Parts: sequence; C-alpha cells; structure tokens
Amino acid sequence: MQETSNEERGGPLNHVELDEFLAGSRICRLACVKPDGWPYVIPVWYVWHEQKMYFIGRERSAWVEFIRNDPRVSLVVDEEVERHRRVQMTGWARVVEGPTTLSGRSERWRTIAAKMTSRYMADERGQAYAKLTAERPRCLIEMVPEEIITWRGGAWHPKYYR
Repeated sequence: MQETSNEERGGPLNHVELDEFLAGSRICRLACVKPDGWPYVIPVWYVWHEQKMYFIGRERSAWVEFIRNDPRVSLVVDEEVERHRRVQMTGWARVVEGPTTLSGRSERWRTIAAKMTSRYMADERGQAYAKLTAERPRCLIEMVPEEIITWRGGAWHPKYYR
C-alpha cells in the first residue's frame, strides 16, 4: 500500500505550514462591518507577526473607520494555483497606532512596515513608492484571531463524503 503525503491527503495546515504560508506575498481579503450592517471587503497587504495579523491603512480609508466603529473582522488569505491552500480567520481588530507619519512610528510599527515593504515592494518601483509616501499619515491595525481555519489543499475533507 502506497503512503499518501500530507499534501495529497488534504486537511488543516500545521503551525509550521501556517507560518510559512502567511509569510508569502499573497493578498488578504479583509472583511469588516459598515455602519449600516453590510459587510465591506477590501484586498490588503498584511504581516503575520507574533500570532496576530497587521495591516497598515491610510488615515482616511473607509475600512479603518469601519474597524474603529465595529472591531469584528474576518479575512481570507488563499492561493489560486498549486494546491489551493487557504487560511480563514475571524477575530477582533483595532487601530493600535496612528494616524501618524514616519517620524512618529514605534519600533513595532517599523518592524511590521519593514516586513511589508520587503514582501510587497522589493523592486525599484515599490521602493520609490514607499519613499514617496513615507510621511503620509497611516494607521497600524492589529487583528487578534479568535478562530483560524486552514486547508492545505489535496483531497476533499472527509466531512464532505457521505
């Protein structure tokens, strides 16, 4: 009998796989709640740091204000190719710093921003954009997950079989 690998079996990502997956340069789709109760979904860059998700929003971004008004959020980070791995989270978000410009940012903010910049803006154009916009006011948003659901791809989960 041939042994099947974790990738072929499907199932949740383990802690090491989760950290590796979230270290990639994928886009996160963040859902928050608008004041009228409707969901609002926006693609954002993210950093997974110390078991929390971090986002950097422009001072006047609608979604930053939505999070200030209602901290409930959900997100998904997935891949469209290869194994179709994904991570879904539900939890609480809050603005932990800002709005502030580059000179007023804490060491934590600088760590998050450095990771984000190296991941999403490593080329010359990205570096030029980072430099051009460095002093524009932004907010650092921290999301603490209450629930994390992952899938490594592969065969269907057994719950879907009759």
